[in-house]
Amino acid sequence: MQTLHPGLITAQRAARDEGIAPVSFFWIAAKNRTTGAIETMGLWTGDQDIPVNVQTPEGGLETRIYLGGTNLSVDTIQLVADLTDNPVTVSMSQIADATQQLVRGYDVRLAYCEIHSTSWVRGEFASPPQLQTVGIVDDSDVETPSAGGTGAISLIVRSELMTQLMAINPAKSSDSHQKRRQAGDRFSEYSGAIRARKVQWRKD
Repeated sequence: MQTLHPGLITAQRAARDEGIAPVSFFWIAAKNRTTGAIETMGLWTGDQDIPVNVQTPEGGLETRIYLGGTNLSVDTIQLVADLTDNPVTVSMSQIADATQQLVRGYDVRLAYCEIHSTSWVRGEFASPPQLQTVGIVDDSDVETPSAGGTGAISLIVRSELMTQLMAINPAKSSDSHQKRRQAGDRFSEYSGAIRARKVQWRKD
């Protein structure tokens, strides 16, 4: 169950009369293609670069710089109580300097990321950004527009836990595979012979 900040609850209740605008924050830690080092970048739906205190997955607070002017858009995040895998699409401008650096200067495949959100009311945030999801980038797509069109960059974010649970394990339990994992392993040495052998476990 998600616990909302009191300020956010108040803003949502008054939204019909006072208005409300959703605000999203996207944080990613990806590998620099040149140096190989892990570097971080924050983007948000506003127009200016701002420092923001956000909640970390460990429960603490951390001040981060989020870059604006990237036309960031985050799909609705579905909160469920089962093991349903609900990927989230994060879209951004194709021509912004920050997003160009993100997808061309960094390797975003399987990059760690966090999504926070709050609301914008009367020129200020209704609450500190609330942590919505933690995951990894499962796929990316750079849409090249035709003349006069609008391009975009889309990242598919999935839960790392769900990705691991749904992954197919290619490992085999054959004798040769066991020995590749650890030399001298004899656990499956006779597995081939035993598989074809019929053993009678009872007396007639």
